[in-house]
Parts: sequence; structure tokens; C-alpha cells
Amino acid sequence: MTVKEVDIVYLYEHVARELDVACALAAVLEREHHMRVEIIQWPVGFPEAVTRFRPRLVVLPYCYSEEHYHNLLAFWRESVFLNLSWEQLLYFGNRNAKTPRGDFSLRYVIHHAWSEQNAELLKRIGIPEEHIIVNGQPAYALYDEPYRRYFASRADLANRYHLDNSSRWVFFPENYNWAFYPESQIKQIIKEGQLPGDVKVMRDYCEQSLTEMLRWCAEAAREDCVEIILRPRPSTSMTDFLGVVQRVLPEVPPRFHVIKQESVREWILASDVVVSSHSTSLIEAAVAGKYAGIVAPYPIPAQLHVDWHNLPPHITTQEEFMKVIKSSPSQPGDLEQWARESMMARGDAIQNLAGFFAKIGSGEVTLPPKLPQEFVASWFKIIPPLWIWSLYRRLKLFILFPASFGIEPEYAKDYISRKKIRARIQKWIDLLAVERQQ
Repeated sequence: MTVKEVDIVYLYEHVARELDVACALAAVLEREHHMRVEIIQWPVGFPEAVTRFRPRLVVLPYCYSEEHYHNLLAFWRESVFLNLSWEQLLYFGNRNAKTPRGDFSLRYVIHHAWSEQNAELLKRIGIPEEHIIVNGQPAYALYDEPYRRYFASRADLANRYHLDNSSRWVFFPENYNWAFYPESQIKQIIKEGQLPGDVKVMRDYCEQSLTEMLRWCAEAAREDCVEIILRPRPSTSMTDFLGVVQRVLPEVPPRFHVIKQESVREWILASDVVVSSHSTSLIEAAVAGKYAGIVAPYPIPAQLHVDWHNLPPHITTQEEFMKVIKSSPSQPGDLEQWARESMMARGDAIQNLAGFFAKIGSGEVTLPPKLPQEFVASWFKIIPPLWIWSLYRRLKLFILFPASFGIEPEYAKDYISRKKIRARIQKWIDLLAVERQQ
């Protein structure tokens, strides 16, 4: 099989978090910069992609250390690496595990920062300033024109999920992540630097708050004028989440909907009110001009608290919750102002990122050094021929996971075929073309 040289291989991990930006960015790069982008799910798509493409630039979804990318670096060592770093609003309870570390991350990668604050953190841990691009949060740009027109309308969602379009829609994107982590993941998190005591505090808080929140939502859904739309975190299985719902609630009212389909962006844009726990989706709701409130039946512990939590209103009692969902509270403004000033101040982050990628392609950017051969040799005494490794890896996965056609179950929901991704890119190209004509 012939290996094709391409401008960019863009690796995404989670569809809900990353794919909209990836496809919009690919559309801009192809339309305006004539650069070809291949969007590949990491890690599922890599064993096949490595036999098809030789990229000049590899875009990584995260880069905490080289431990996650041994195979990639063995075969794409000559490429330039850029870390999009999709988690930058860190709290004390996950900061150690999600801060870049190790030679590869600190010396051989360009890092994308949402704000000057993020850039300063990267400099403090030893990343050279010339290897940092301060740009903004590209996902927030999706709530502005023209990007927001890409998403399904409220009427479409009402028809699709049998919702009353005339009622008030209260969207609750839950983020009680610590309540659902399996023991194996908890052990790995502790291994990566989190203290067991802090993990217990965060776990207890999320379990208790989730239970109380479900009761509040069930009571609110008994109001005739309200539709409660609760969306579990993408990484939480529907089976696990509904198991908790059934344990807590003896009866689920008809207007209480647990819906995992669609991205958080469709629901935010279509809803009247957005409430959540400590989720960063509240920042997105504020950017979209919606009321955004933190549901906090218990005080947020220090391990989960970050400064932006002080900006939106906190809903601490069931009475306050009922008042919010029945009235028409105005968007407070502080959270939106902070987000736009700190992470959107440099303009359209998607257009900016496309321009930066184009400059990398034309040699206008100071690049990190190429990864030395001896660096890779520290993991592989003998690097196997590419096609043999690829075939071995794919056959192994098919043997291990025959029911999901060789896709590891934890990644099944995030793997999308190249054909479907190409259709999404084309939809973005068509939208942007219409915008240019107006």
C-alpha cells in the first residue's frame, strides 16, 4: 500500500468535545489554505492511518507525556507535533495528572494555549515561549456566527425527541464524573499524582450531589411548562447513568428526559436555561448568551473549585432551583465577559488556528527540534516494519473485540468512519461558502 504524504493528520479523542472544531477547522484549511487534513480517531484509527499517511503536522488532542504515544512517535517521528490540549481549565483534583511532563512534551511539541494564564503555566514548567501559541478556546467560537448555524434547530430537536417546543427547556449537562469512574481508573489517577484523600472527597461530593440533583430535576419536571433535558457526560455509559436514576427515583416524570444524543452545543443553543454542577459547559452557555447557573446542593470542595466558579450564580436549594426554571432570569454577564476577555480576545480561534497551521506548512514558524532516533529507541530496541506492526495491531484488536469489529468498547462511541467525517467537513465547507457569498 502506498503511503500518501498529507499536510495534517488531526487526531481527536472524543467526538462530543472535539469533532465539531476538527471538521470546521478542516473546512477552513481546505477552502482558504488548500491544505489537506485527515481526521483520525485516537487511538482506534491510528493502526490503519499509519499505513496510509505520512503527515507533515500531527495535531494531538492532549500531550501529558510520551507514554501515550509510543507507537505514533516510532512511525511518525519526522512530523511536527502540536498539542491542542483539550483540558486547560484544570482544578486541584486533576492538575497533577494533566500537566505536561517529560522530555517529549516539554521539548519537542508546540502547545496551544487558550489564554495568557495557560501560557504562563506552560512557561513555568519549562516549555519555551516560541513553542507556545496563545489563541483562545476554538470550541467557544462555535457559538458565534457563522458557526452556530451548523447545529440542529430547536424545532428539529423538539421533533426528534418529542419535546414541547412551547415549554421552557432546562438543559442540565451533568459532570459528576468522579461518581462514575471505575476502580481501575481511580487507581490510574492516583498513580499519576492525585492524592487518595482528595480523590475520596471528590468522589463523595459527586455521588451526594448527583443524588440530590436528580430529585430536584424530577420535582421540576412535574411542572407543566418545563422540559428537563439531562445529558450524561459522553464518557459515562447510559446504562450506568440510568442505573443511578432508577436507584434514586421511584418514578421518572414524563417531562424528565435523559438524552445522550447530540452534542452539548445543540442543546445549549436550543435551551432557555442551562444549569450544571462544576461543568465547563456553563462557560459555553454563557458565551451563547444563556442563563448559566451552578447547581450546588453542597459546597464545592476545594479539590474541585476553580476561580471561574465564583462568577455564575449558585443554586443551593430546591426552592431556588424551582424559581430559576420557572422564571426568566437574565444572563448575569460576568461569566460571559470573563470567557470572552480571557479565552476569546484574539478573535476567531478557528480561523486563527488555521492560519497558524498554514504558517507551519510554509516554514514561517519556529519549530521544535525533530525527535531524535535514540529517543524512540529507548522504547523500541527494534522498530518493526510499519505494515507488519499495523497488521498485527489490527488483527489483535479484532481477536480481542470481535463484537465491535476490533474497536475497543471504551472508544466505540467515538469512532466515526472517514466517509462520515468527510461528509461533516463538506457540510462545514458549504456553510462557510454561503457565509462568504452574503
